[in-house]
Amino acid sequence: GAMAGQMGLLQANEVLKLVLGIGEPLVGRLLLYEALGTRFTELKVRRDPKCPICGPDAPEVPESEMGQFPDYEAFCGGHTGS
Repeated sequence: GAMAGQMGLLQANEVLKLVLGIGEPLVGRLLLYEALGTRFTELKVRRDPKCPICGPDAPEVPESEMGQFPDYEAFCGGHTGS
């Protein structure tokens, strides 16, 4: 419905900013949208130094693997529950 359309427009806009190198993409920031009050809230997202994915010891991901689904256990460093 309408909410999915609004979120899709925001996502498409972010892709265009990144691909075309224009504007200010939401890198390092999280945009929250509260539809009932029609309010946006922007939060800064900081890297967790203990995180195995974004911390200083994060593994290098080859460009050929970018965009592929990560292995859950390797990505989160925890048990998958199965």
